[in-house]
Amino acid sequence: MKAHRDETQEIRYGRMQEGSAPLGRRDFIRLGGLSSAMLFAGRMPVMAGPFTAGDLTAHLVPADKKLTAEWIASLTRRGEGEVFRGKELKYIGMPIGGIGCGQLYLAGDGRLWLWDIFKSNYAREKHEMRMDAMTMGGHYPKPVAIGEEYCEQNGAEVDQGFAIRVKKGEESQQRTLDIEGFPELSFRGEYPVGRVRYEDAGFPVEVQLEAFSPFVPLSAKDSALPVTVMRFSLSNPGDEPVEVELGGWLQNAVCPYAEDPTLGKRANALVRDEGLSSILSTIEGSGAITREHGYGSSALTVIDEEGVRVRGVSSLNKIRDAETFFSEIDGGSDEPAAKPLDETLLGGLSASTELAAGKTKVITFLISWYFPHHQKTDPGVARLFTARHYRSWFKSAVEVAAHVAKHREKLIDGTLLWNRAWYDSTLPHWLLDRAMIPLDCTATQTFHWFDGGRPWAWEGVDCCQGTCTHVFHYAQALARVFPELERTLREEVDYGVAFDPENGGIGYRGERKQLVADDGQAGTILRVYREHQMSPDDAFLKRLWPRVKQSIEYLMAKDPDGDGLLTGPQPHTLDAEWTGKISWLSSLYLAALAAGESMALELGDDAFAAKCGRIIDRGSREIVAELFDGEYFIHKPNKELGKHLNTNVGCHIDQVLGQAWSQQVGLRRVLPKKETVAALESLWKYNFAPDAGGYAIKHREIEQAFRWYAMEGEAGLLMTTFPKGGAKDAIPGDKLRSEKNPELWTGPGGYFNECMNGFEYQVAAHMVFEGEPESDLVERGLAIAKAVHERYGAAKRNPYNEIECSDHYARSMASYGVFLAACGFEYHGPRGQLGFAPKIRPDHFKAPFISAEGWGSYSQRIQEGEMEVRIELRKGKLALRSLKVEPQGLVPRQLVVNHLGKPVAAGLKIEDGRALIEFSEALEVQAGADLRIHLS
Repeated sequence: MKAHRDETQEIRYGRMQEGSAPLGRRDFIRLGGLSSAMLFAGRMPVMAGPFTAGDLTAHLVPADKKLTAEWIASLTRRGEGEVFRGKELKYIGMPIGGIGCGQLYLAGDGRLWLWDIFKSNYAREKHEMRMDAMTMGGHYPKPVAIGEEYCEQNGAEVDQGFAIRVKKGEESQQRTLDIEGFPELSFRGEYPVGRVRYEDAGFPVEVQLEAFSPFVPLSAKDSALPVTVMRFSLSNPGDEPVEVELGGWLQNAVCPYAEDPTLGKRANALVRDEGLSSILSTIEGSGAITREHGYGSSALTVIDEEGVRVRGVSSLNKIRDAETFFSEIDGGSDEPAAKPLDETLLGGLSASTELAAGKTKVITFLISWYFPHHQKTDPGVARLFTARHYRSWFKSAVEVAAHVAKHREKLIDGTLLWNRAWYDSTLPHWLLDRAMIPLDCTATQTFHWFDGGRPWAWEGVDCCQGTCTHVFHYAQALARVFPELERTLREEVDYGVAFDPENGGIGYRGERKQLVADDGQAGTILRVYREHQMSPDDAFLKRLWPRVKQSIEYLMAKDPDGDGLLTGPQPHTLDAEWTGKISWLSSLYLAALAAGESMALELGDDAFAAKCGRIIDRGSREIVAELFDGEYFIHKPNKELGKHLNTNVGCHIDQVLGQAWSQQVGLRRVLPKKETVAALESLWKYNFAPDAGGYAIKHREIEQAFRWYAMEGEAGLLMTTFPKGGAKDAIPGDKLRSEKNPELWTGPGGYFNECMNGFEYQVAAHMVFEGEPESDLVERGLAIAKAVHERYGAAKRNPYNEIECSDHYARSMASYGVFLAACGFEYHGPRGQLGFAPKIRPDHFKAPFISAEGWGSYSQRIQEGEMEVRIELRKGKLALRSLKVEPQGLVPRQLVVNHLGKPVAAGLKIEDGRALIEFSEALEVQAGADLRIHLS
């Protein structure tokens, strides 16, 4: 231990050793302020260092991050997609159901687990068990693995799996398609698609699984189906034909929490319909079997293929291995079967085909369900909702399967088309992965969609209700991928049940509580403008504008002197009211005014636009004069209003959030560039910690609040640090400790010593937007985002579950903003405006994009005084009146535009170094067509 107190001792920070278990608190040994996790960092992949004890100043965050050259290069390198094997598969749980259809995980070996698709919060005591496990970030230091007790408590145990039998000549082999049958298998997750390769040189057939629920951008209904597609590709690499039989089994789990045999029986039946064969699982019971028990149906289906023979068995004994399964299939009956509720009933299907040498065959299984009786009970609002959205779409699980089979091209092929489009890019694989992953919260118990058409969400799984404004306004993914859902939330929730027509306030938890959070209020106004931009016309904005205008006036009333700074108590997302002058909240207010200004101008309300503009102009000056200390923006509490939580002279993560929001939606600046960049540089200097977990422990005695979102030795951007003092003044009193357990965070706490992903992503996106291509600021923004990505490394925890106070936390959908920033994406659907300013390798760039009515790819090449631009639309259509591109110093004089093989008349302007191409007539680019532009 003495050696580690030596100031010359070299310490490297890095990720946990691959394959190692996550460290718990008791595993940590404090060594002169440095953690045991660092001691063994020499055998870990290293991101930063070496450091000496002298590098850790009194502030505890080294100013020089000493990022290694290799790690810096990894930020922008295209690289390869991460493939997980062995111990890395332990925690894999990719949500694999449709939007609002419950929660079902795909394991790393292709099995399905955590079957929480039946009835959310089916028993209050189980709900409370789940809350105890998940809140306070409990699953971050102690991630859930497949088969653990938590899964039994929070999702029904459902027996399910697949097996394969191959005959080659006189020889036959059979194995389960899982880690036991193929120990060397590998997993690649590209949400929404999970891929498993079942690898074994001694097995005569190569097998790959592609598992997903239909996911088609811009089509929420097609992406909200209660079904999981299991698409198996079977390839024969040999020189002789083989006979292949692929089979699956599924337990009848209808009414999974009912075990009283007097209530009825579970029943299976083989159903053959045009194009598919299914084992339909239902229940035969008295009137006592109701929605309370998870009433409905499930089905295991094979989509029929030419040359494939399908067999079905309605009742199987317990499957122990592949031999048992095929023995049951060979000797079983396709007659209907039923068993009492206290017994287990399984059914199975198999598909057989001959596979010629060198050929590949695809066999598609579907696992579908129909459990529409949701009965969500929101504490404080008695049974707001009774059924899931899909109740009126179908009548049984077989109907779900038939719908998918009938619309296979749109749903299955469409999902794979989007998957290819997303990864057909020059951007780094890690960035594409992480930008999309948090959207998976919509396919968990975080997000619900009810039969009245209204979406509703917790902040995280079963935690903090009401589609909370101050959390969801950070999220960027849902609005860009499924904008219709966000438009519905604005109209039916924020400006519907949550709206107070008396004063324009928006209750931050929907109808449950009419308290207004100032940040949520401003963020919701900004979201209206974003949703308008992601619309094909201005009908949405026209409908909402009177209420939106009133909501802006609500904020104006909190700025009585019109100086652009909010006054009085200001409630916000850190579960408190702060007072005084706060750059974070006032910058959001200014951004909301900028959105109001733009919306008013579009609708011809020039007087209101001018009023907004005057306050913005004044506020942009006042916020710098009052709150910029030369390095960053501070908080000046109003001491006359008493003692409140505050950040005083601390460096706070959201201090320039208003300008970050302005960048996301292309508004005019509300904070000057110079001071904004200085603030972002200060966040890097003072808040980005190579050992964020170690910092949290060291500051625990001051802040009295502690939750694990970064373990020792893991990097992250801290919420607030106090390089100039003030930490002890931030949290008044000693009221945050639990009397029963001093170790427990009880809140509302400081939150300051934590890392929280959604906040980190918004700063990362802002840095990338503000920086010049491949500049230090862009690099730092990417470093912050990649630090989060590496905290969710598969060797340590589930990469597909970002945690903040609960699982699958919605705020993490801010990650998509980093992707938008990397593309320099600008879009305004009603105006037909599209723009790109790539920040990573702009001379050779390609990335996907989504517009109001279509999606595709944008690419550009710059070389030898010429720039080639191409827009390829893969789905839908794109209405276009202008395109703005970044020629990287090239000053083009000539412009050639070609669409459908014909020249298009267009004009060229250079504005602030960017090329604005305006088409003489509005273009409509259709799927399958492309637009080509040549600048020279």
